[in-house]
Amino acid sequence: MNLFKGIVLFVLMLSFNLSFGQNNLSPEDRQFIDRCDSLLVAHFRELDSFTWDTSELNLYNYDADHVPVVSDQTLMKRIEEMDENSPFDFVSNDASLAMIKLYVKKRYRLTSRMLGLSTLYFPIFETKLSAYHLPYELKYLPIVESALNPKAISRSGAGGLWQFMPPTGKDYGLQIGSMVDERFDPYLATEAACKYLSKLYAIFGDWSLALAAYNAGQGTVTKAIRRSGGKTDYWSIREFLPKETQNYVPAFIAVNYVMNYASHHNIYPKIPHFFEYEMDTIHVKERIDFGVMEEWLGYNRVKLAYLNPMYLTEVVPGKQGQPMPIKMPLELLGSFMDKHDSIVKYSSLEYKYWVAANKPARVELKHTVKSGETIESIAKHYHCTVQDIKAWNTMSKIKVKPGRNLVVFKLTSEPEDYKQKFTQQKAGEGDEQDVIVTDEEYIYHVVKSGDTLWDIAKTYNCSVDEILALNKEKDISTLHTGTKIKVVKR
Repeated sequence: MNLFKGIVLFVLMLSFNLSFGQNNLSPEDRQFIDRCDSLLVAHFRELDSFTWDTSELNLYNYDADHVPVVSDQTLMKRIEEMDENSPFDFVSNDASLAMIKLYVKKRYRLTSRMLGLSTLYFPIFETKLSAYHLPYELKYLPIVESALNPKAISRSGAGGLWQFMPPTGKDYGLQIGSMVDERFDPYLATEAACKYLSKLYAIFGDWSLALAAYNAGQGTVTKAIRRSGGKTDYWSIREFLPKETQNYVPAFIAVNYVMNYASHHNIYPKIPHFFEYEMDTIHVKERIDFGVMEEWLGYNRVKLAYLNPMYLTEVVPGKQGQPMPIKMPLELLGSFMDKHDSIVKYSSLEYKYWVAANKPARVELKHTVKSGETIESIAKHYHCTVQDIKAWNTMSKIKVKPGRNLVVFKLTSEPEDYKQKFTQQKAGEGDEQDVIVTDEEYIYHVVKSGDTLWDIAKTYNCSVDEILALNKEKDISTLHTGTKIKVVKR
């Protein structure tokens, strides 16, 4: 159903062969196993910075690198205990035992990370499963499907924690577009998965068959039942299913086992910085840019994107009458509410269009701040205003520190052409002329009848606050015709 699931199951299948028929594997098979291992490890690299070690949870005082030896008889007994307390048919056979051994031995680091990620996702899964009266064991299914990667997408196009294909996702109410893909929304995708699994169980009346149908499709399982002579037991029709599906239920059994008995194998969670109980969701109707949120809230946009994987471009599109969710730590909610208007303003397309329309022809460059530079000196160097630099970098304020990279736009024409816009007189038909005066340090505007600070700021591509700051030695809250005020620092 997806790349991660296919990789996991194929590695598990090959590992089973390694245990019981190593000499039959070709060099190409061994190379493929190594490549799959590297893909699984690479999946968790971006999360490593969000985790800390929890080896202090070691209840059995094992050495850090110790791998306890557990007999097949012990594994089988534990599986039987699981089976007695579950509506699922947990079978202890060669296939399920081989997959358990892979998770607790070869893939123990993967297991440790998934144990940690469970603190973020399992509360969501359990709430939805309870609402649909489904077994809690299904919360482990996304481990088989996506290794708990909310951004997982397969070569075939399946996406999200539950790995929905686009047509199936749409059938269960998930909106899929260029900016928002609800298959990656942990809440909405979990609800859709609950609806789908409920339907499959109603059709087959057996959880193992329902799982097989979730993986291979309802038609494939029905065909396997016919080919088996009408048998309705997963293990009886297993040989008639695709190879991947033959290993899907054993993998599900193995995941259930390892998530319940990890500590018995000296495996402990890598706990992520994100816990579900520390999160909350706020709904907005306006366009919100994660880059703007990062500047105003001082919170890493990468983390915001990870918590909100359904926004493919890291932008919440404004939808009239349809509130859109943003998940964030509880500690940010108050600040977001306080700065909501500013975040919306700087995120809006109107603001970005205004910035684009009010800058002359320029080419984009990256400026690395040097020691001694200020925001004013950088603006002067590129013949622009401080407000321009703020707008180009979607910032409310800029802390210029040596080594920081800023987006700037260099004039494609001679700088003198740009300076003329401030020194030439400007007049509209029938309007009183603007009188502009310059010196070596400032550009001045001579107030004419009807001028407002807003009009003047718009004319000179700056803000009202900047004009007030430049003229703080005198009160210009009330303008008088003929008054000369500073508008731009050269």
